[in-house]
Amino acid sequence: MSVRTIEQSLMVPLPGGQQLHLRRLTDNPDAPAVLLLHGLLEDGTIFYSRQGKGLAHFLAGQGFDTYIPDLRGKGRSWPPVSGWATYRVGDAINQDIPAILETIQNVKGSFPEFWITHAWGGVLASSFLARYPFYRSSLNGLINFGSHRVAQQRSLSRLIWVDGLWGWLGALVARFKGYIPGRGLGIGAQNEFLGIQQDSLNWLHGQDWVDPEDHFNYGEALSHGLSYPPALYFSSSSDLAHCSAEDVKGFMREIGHHNGRLVVLGQNLGNRHNYSQISMLTHPDAVHDHFPFMINWMSEMNRLREEATSGDDPKPKNQGHSAESGK
Repeated sequence: MSVRTIEQSLMVPLPGGQQLHLRRLTDNPDAPAVLLLHGLLEDGTIFYSRQGKGLAHFLAGQGFDTYIPDLRGKGRSWPPVSGWATYRVGDAINQDIPAILETIQNVKGSFPEFWITHAWGGVLASSFLARYPFYRSSLNGLINFGSHRVAQQRSLSRLIWVDGLWGWLGALVARFKGYIPGRGLGIGAQNEFLGIQQDSLNWLHGQDWVDPEDHFNYGEALSHGLSYPPALYFSSSSDLAHCSAEDVKGFMREIGHHNGRLVVLGQNLGNRHNYSQISMLTHPDAVHDHFPFMINWMSEMNRLREEATSGDDPKPKNQGHSAESGK
């Protein structure tokens, strides 16, 4: 007998009458919650499709209650990205993510046990955990697909993407529109706020991990204490423009001492394809290739958490920065 997936669309209120769309997909409403956070020029559909495909549906089938927000202006959130609207990285960290977590807690009675992020979503998640360490204790782990803050890899494709399309061309068009028309320029599935583009470019070019408005130092905050959750990082051996292993390793080091593990995906490393930052989530073979590895890692983190709370004082595996290629 097949299990019918429960699909809900929740609306999350924000100050000023704005709303975030929060998609819920689960085969079991009593299952542990997982938050899936998208990146730049995207919405939540990077994780799911109308045909029942994608990471969110895979997780629902594996016994998780998945919550997938559209961040401000994206997807079915309201209002959409528009000209000259003010939205900065601090707004996502201080308003959007707390509102999403509060809504999930109201539905579930608890916060998500795992956060899974894509690209810029991983930077937002780690920035949030730096600023609000209270939430770290609710997490059994984070999984970041192609996430990095600074563009350390030097390549022609990176120069074209970061400085050319996302930087120069985006800024040129934004002078007339007041936002980055991602769909019109063919560089993304969604349009993007000018403020977010500027903040992300500054960080990609190596500016300190400091809030551009109130100057909160995220990097310094993460260096205090050893309470950052275990984290699994995926990068690509071939997509040097968006998620090279060098860039993702740099992000791991910035976060500081934690139980972190890096998996580099590529055909030469035993995977089925040379995945890009996008296709590592969306390719049909991902559910047979590296998604099962992720599930096994999540199970291991659950076990370690149970042992720790039972007083057994386990020694986590992969302590510090380890790198593992392939599956």
